[in-house]
Amino acid sequence: MNTTLVLIGFAMAVLMGAGLTSLLTTLRPEWSVRRRRLVAASVLPAITAVATLLGLLFITTANHGQSERTEHLALAALATIGGGFTLLALIGSLIGAFVSGRRHRS
Repeated sequence: MNTTLVLIGFAMAVLMGAGLTSLLTTLRPEWSVRRRRLVAASVLPAITAVATLLGLLFITTANHGQSERTEHLALAALATIGGGFTLLALIGSLIGAFVSGRRHRS
């Protein structure tokens, strides 16, 4: 896999975590700082996990004929890549949420 794709995904996760933290600060000022950070950091990983599960469901339910071995390979590849990007999104969103939260305090 191209490393540029991973770097772009990480940068987008950081920006989304920071942006959602700022948005939640204006929309939900009554929430605690910790709650806003965790909600902002969990949105993108949740979307990525749902997309991965939908992809796995699509591969499982599609008609493949006699190529059952290819189906297992596709499931393993999609689960590995989807899980990796979900973890990348979680780490990036957490970093973005915490950096955004620190910026607004000062």
